Amino acid sequence: MAPFLKAFIALLAIAALADVAVCANYTVGAPNGLWDLNTNYEEWVKDLKFYAGDILIFRYTSFHDVAEVTKDVYTSCSSSQTISIDKSGTTIFELKEAGTRYFICAVPTHCSGGMKVQIDVLPKQGTPVSKPNLAPSLPPASPPHVHPPHPSPTPAPTPAPAPSPSAAAGTQGIGMYAYSVLGFIGLMLVVL
Repeated sequence: MAPFLKAFIALLAIAALADVAVCANYTVGAPNGLWDLNTNYEEWVKDLKFYAGDILIFRYTSFHDVAEVTKDVYTSCSSSQTISIDKSGTTIFELKEAGTRYFICAVPTHCSGGMKVQIDVLPKQGTPVSKPNLAPSLPPASPPHVHPPHPSPTPAPTPAPAPSPSAAAGTQGIGMYAYSVLGFIGLMLVVL
């Protein structure tokens, strides 16, 4: 019975970690910037791949805000109509589904000055698995404001992209978490 239990625990751990490994947290503008007027967001986003389940973290000073907007508002840099807006200093968006999301700073002239970013979200690879939110805790300047995903039209099916090392590059702390969990499970297997 003990060998069966060990194998079962190992399989559960592998399944849980496989799902965690495909999700990443991205601090917008990091590592060289934040959500500010000095960061080139077209350059920041160009080599990154975002998948459903990833997390965007916006960190900014009281001189800025972050607004999710439609494509038309993003293109025109008009902040008159926003899907959501936050001024807390730390704003978190979960990218729950595939599609394109648009974010701007709604402070006058900031969007036209470059404070805008388009995030193209690819479908999550693999079979969906129910899991708890395992985003690492981040010490925000003020309590973070979490925004739910906006309703969007169903995108046309696209072929699944190949796994990318750039998705893992945005992960902050999740790799160490995965190694810690694996080490703990290995210790349990030895003890059992």
